[in-house]
Amino acid sequence: MMKSATRVSLILAVCMAVPSISQADATTFRVRDDGKSRVTFVSDAPLETMTGKSSKVTGSVTVDPADITKTKGSFEVPVVSLRTDNDLRDEHLQGDGWLDAKKNPKIHFEITEVILGKKGSRELKKNKATKVQVRGKFTAHGVTKPVTANGTVKWSDDSLRIQATFIATLEDHHISVPSIVRLKVANEIAVSVDLRAVAK
Repeated sequence: MMKSATRVSLILAVCMAVPSISQADATTFRVRDDGKSRVTFVSDAPLETMTGKSSKVTGSVTVDPADITKTKGSFEVPVVSLRTDNDLRDEHLQGDGWLDAKKNPKIHFEITEVILGKKGSRELKKNKATKVQVRGKFTAHGVTKPVTANGTVKWSDDSLRIQATFIATLEDHHISVPSIVRLKVANEIAVSVDLRAVAK
């Protein structure tokens, strides 16, 4: 009887310890404003293709390599850091008729869910790119909308690289395009991110 009770106690102790071990393995990685991360957006309109970039990305992401579906994180970019290689266009882009940097100084993305493919593994393998689909909340011009991004994650002991793409629309974020430039600015904007994060 004593042996049976001891065995049950041991099993319970192991079961209780497993969540703690898993949680301890979760690591927070920080994206620093060091120029190593980049956000790019492309407007491919009938009369003009416009590309904008920013390397002023900051944020953090917490990842458990044993189960990437538990990933949480958020990132942001200052509107005033967006550059399109045209100073006048940048001024208009940041102005109150477009992104309105004074009222809405940040563009923000929050991860809400990581989805795996049918053959996807929950486990991140070191130094190997893993395909993921990420659902999140994208905020621009003060308006938050759900988006789904497709991308890859590559992990090492002390660093994480996240590359992903998704589509945002000006209409969804209450940004109206003046008729005079409607053929030069697309409603659908292709957004891509290349983030390099390091462990805290």
